[in-house]
Amino acid sequence: MVSFEIAHTKVECETRPDLFSPKDLDKGTRLLLERVASIDYTRALDWGCGWGAMSVWLAAHRPMAQVIGLDSDVGAVKVSRHNVLHNQLSNVEILASPGYEDLDEHAKFDLIVSNPPTHRGREVVESMIRESHTRLEPSGQLVFVVEARLKPWVQRELNAVFGSSQVLARTQKHVVLAADK
Repeated sequence: MVSFEIAHTKVECETRPDLFSPKDLDKGTRLLLERVASIDYTRALDWGCGWGAMSVWLAAHRPMAQVIGLDSDVGAVKVSRHNVLHNQLSNVEILASPGYEDLDEHAKFDLIVSNPPTHRGREVVESMIRESHTRLEPSGQLVFVVEARLKPWVQRELNAVFGSSQVLARTQKHVVLAADK
């Protein structure tokens, strides 16, 4: 069981050894959540939700918001759904989907977050950035956390699609990048 608290919002989640960061909330995800804690969102999407850390926290942090978590791994979806129930949340839905294709085509969000699966290749992350732009509300924001060594590439892609981006936080190992629509 993993328990963590950010911005006075505490959640408790189960994980599995075959999922990303199975023993604790990874430092990059923590850094991202610390930065989005002050953002006011009503519809949020966690792309690549894994065991549900961000989806569960986003829903617990803003109980009036609607949150959707997506993951292509059916096992991750099962664990995430369990964590939603465990934290007694009714404002979050976890979907098995490799991307946006299984969402309502008209679904829009004011916040999209991800610790993207950079290990799956540039094409996956670049496609995710392009597709996220069309899924954001006019004043919506896309927030990514990536390894610091990948920042130049990811920021170039964000700038190409969104026109600009900014660094919200940086450590030696991680960078949180944001782009506004």
